[in-house]
Amino acid sequence: MIPQLGAPIVLAHGLFGFSRIGLGPLTLTSYFRGIPDILRAAGNRVIVTRVHPIAGVEFRAQRLGYRIRTALPEGPFHIIGHSMGGLDARLLLEDPHWRSRVLSLTTIGTPHLGSYLADFAKLRVGRVYRLLEAMGLDHRGFLDITRLSARRFHRRHPAPADIPCFCAAGDPPPGEVTWPLQRFHDILMELEGPNDGLVSVASAEAFGTPLPRWPADHLRQMNWMTPGPGWTCPPIADLYAGVVGRLAALGFAAEQHVA
Repeated sequence: MIPQLGAPIVLAHGLFGFSRIGLGPLTLTSYFRGIPDILRAAGNRVIVTRVHPIAGVEFRAQRLGYRIRTALPEGPFHIIGHSMGGLDARLLLEDPHWRSRVLSLTTIGTPHLGSYLADFAKLRVGRVYRLLEAMGLDHRGFLDITRLSARRFHRRHPAPADIPCFCAAGDPPPGEVTWPLQRFHDILMELEGPNDGLVSVASAEAFGTPLPRWPADHLRQMNWMTPGPGWTCPPIADLYAGVVGRLAALGFAAEQHVA
């Protein structure tokens, strides 16, 4: 059972993210597939934000603040950031205004220390990056999650002492990694150890208090390509319920009024 929190929950997406894809009122898919509706069904108010899909953390954090301010002009809220969305939220907390409003930050599969895959991409597709730059397209997001850049960011933006921060890392069994990420998972296993197919456990657990590891790869953390019967990964909704339950246990649950 998912608890109801007394303040809204803001969901922040990662690279290549979007809030929804659809035709008019019809939603074909969403980044956090089905998760907002599941949280809302428990009585939570959920805000799904949308920022530039491949821009750098600095610009994305500005847009994240704008999206939150538009949806929630005032009042406190919690942030759950997946992948690069966790870095966007970390930078947002550097602003005293947002620090006074954010009740907690939970990051899921966030490359706090970067990823070797981003380093590799920089070497192999550098010409593509230069082409994007020549076209005036902001691709800084790919560079911000290289290990050098991410670790520099990590040192400059430590976890705030006055805001509860949690992190969840994906650590699926090798045989249960979705096919698009299997090769990446094998490469990272050799170079960085346990990982979710894109981000190592060590990188994802470098910021805040680690939560129990999720047996879900990077795509399944968004409730994509959900496993069938016989897999060890529980329903992704249960993993998000655990995050909300932790916040409720800290005293953030909604007040229950007895008639």
